[in-house]
Amino acid sequence: MDHKHQCVALNDGHFIPVLGFGTTVPDKVPKSEVIKATKLAIEAGFRHIDSAYVYQVEEEVGLAIRSKIEDGTVKREDIFYTSKVFCITLSLGSLHST
Repeated sequence: MDHKHQCVALNDGHFIPVLGFGTTVPDKVPKSEVIKATKLAIEAGFRHIDSAYVYQVEEEVGLAIRSKIEDGTVKREDIFYTSKVFCITLSLGSLHST
């Protein structure tokens, strides 16, 4: 089995790919490149997209994922989007239930 298809079982019965596509970019790279790169990653078979609030690319990643869902490349249930929030940015009022 190749690395793109190795998964870890979650407690709800789903399986998440162990290899995720990272979305951090240097400040000098236009954010529009994040859209292109994320689309290419999905086309290449990535189903786990990894990001973080501090990258400030959430909107671009979302647009890329939405585009690949709309064009039929993937279904929403096939995509795992993970993000990170630093503890210093957390307050009880800032957390939302999903």
